[in-house]
Amino acid sequence: MLYSEQVWHLSRSDKGFARVIDALKSIEKIERPRALNYSHNDLDGIGSAIVARRLLQRHFNAEVVTKLPPHFRLTVPEVQRALETESFDLLLVTDKGTFDYYDDFLQLLPRVVIIDHHPHDGIPKRCALFNPSAERAVPSAASLLCHMVSSKLGVADEYDDFAALLGCRGDFAFDPVQRISAEFVGPFVSRMRERLPHLFESRLDRATMFDLVDMERTALVNQVAEALHAGCLAHMYSRVDESIGVGYGPSFIFENLLGFIEKRPRLEDLRAPHDFIDAMPGGEVLSGVFRHYKRDWELLDKRAGSAVLLEEIGGVGIYLMFAKEAPAMQVAPFPAILPYVASTRLESLKRESGYPHVMVMVFCPKDRGVHISMRGGGGLVNCGAMCSELAGRLQALYPGQEGIGGGGHDRAAECVVDKPVPMYAVMQELIALVGEIAQRSKVLKV
Repeated sequence: MLYSEQVWHLSRSDKGFARVIDALKSIEKIERPRALNYSHNDLDGIGSAIVARRLLQRHFNAEVVTKLPPHFRLTVPEVQRALETESFDLLLVTDKGTFDYYDDFLQLLPRVVIIDHHPHDGIPKRCALFNPSAERAVPSAASLLCHMVSSKLGVADEYDDFAALLGCRGDFAFDPVQRISAEFVGPFVSRMRERLPHLFESRLDRATMFDLVDMERTALVNQVAEALHAGCLAHMYSRVDESIGVGYGPSFIFENLLGFIEKRPRLEDLRAPHDFIDAMPGGEVLSGVFRHYKRDWELLDKRAGSAVLLEEIGGVGIYLMFAKEAPAMQVAPFPAILPYVASTRLESLKRESGYPHVMVMVFCPKDRGVHISMRGGGGLVNCGAMCSELAGRLQALYPGQEGIGGGGHDRAAECVVDKPVPMYAVMQELIALVGEIAQRSKVLKV
C-alpha cells in the first residue's frame, strides 16, 4: 500500500481520524486562533510538535504555544495554570498517552484534540482522539499520526516528512540497517527511503543507540536521531559544563529543528551527521553535548557488562541488570542513556542464552530514587504492563506517596519510584512480581 493510499483509507475508516480533522477545521472561522500544544519531551514528541505547529500555522493561521514538560501524563492543574494568563481556542495533546480523564480538559477549553499512539488507560469519550492503538496495540509513532493529519489537509512538505521520520526513528518504529519497520509505518518509511535513500544506506561506523543487532553498521538517520536524543539531555550536561548553557534540552532541540527547517536546506545534500548539526542554529552547542553523551555511553557500556538471569516466562529469558546512570543523569526523571545501552545487550543475551526472546530489566538507583527500565520481551512478555503493575503495587504499599508511576509500550517501559520509598522495597516487589508472572505462565502452560 502506498502512503497516500494509507492516509486516504484511514480518513475513511478510522472515526477518530475523521473527528480530529473536523475538530481542527472548526477553528477555520476564527480570524486568529490560538492553540496550546502539549507534547512528549522525547524525539517522537518533538517531531509531533513540529508537524503540529507547522500545520496549525500554515493551514489555520494559528498562533501556537508549545510545551514539552518533563513528565508524561498531562494533568488538569497543569493546563489550568497555563490558562491563568492566556486564553486558547484549542488544546492539542500529542504523544502524551490516552487517558479517560482527558475529557476533563473540555471544562477548560472548547476544543480538545488528542493524537497519540500508546495503549490507552481509559478512552476519553468527548475529546477528538486519533489513536490506532485505542482498540488494539498498533506499533507506530505520534509524529507519523500528526503527519497523516497534515497530509490529509494537504499541508505536509518535505520538512514535515523529515520531522516525522525522526520521530519514528526515535520510537524505534523502523530499522534502516535491518530494513524492517512496524507494519503501520511501513508505507511512510518506504516512501522516505525512495525520496532520501542516503539516510537509509548502511554504513560502517560507530553503532548508535538504535543499532541493536549489527554492532558494526549504522545509517545516517540513526546518527542524526542519536545526536538529537543527546541534545534532549543538554540541560543535564549544563549542570557539569557551564559552556553548554541550555535551560531545557527538549525545548533546545525543538527550537533548533524549527530553525533548521526555516533555513530550508536541501536534505539531499546533507550526507554526514555534522552536516545536519552544523545547519542548526545551536549546532556548536549540540556538538559539545554530543561529545559528553558519547563519553557517558562508553562509561555505561562498561557498567552494563553483566546481567543476571532471573526467570524464564513463556520462553522469554528475564534478565536483571543493576547499574548506576551517568553522573550528569542522576536527577533525570526519564530514560536518559542507561536504558538504551541495555537495549544493545538484547541480541547478545539472546545468542548466549539460547532463548528465542529476552527481556532486560535495568534496576537503576538515582539521587531521586529508583528508575526501572524494561526492554525486549519479544511481544510475549509485556514491559508496559509489568511496569504499570509494579507501580500499582508500590502505590498500594505507600499510599499518598507521590513520585511513583509506571507504564509504556509492550517492548519498552519505565517505572519511577522516588524517595523516600526504600530501594530494597522496590527490588522486593520487582522480584516478587517476576516470580508470580512466571508461576502464572507455568500454570497456564500445564
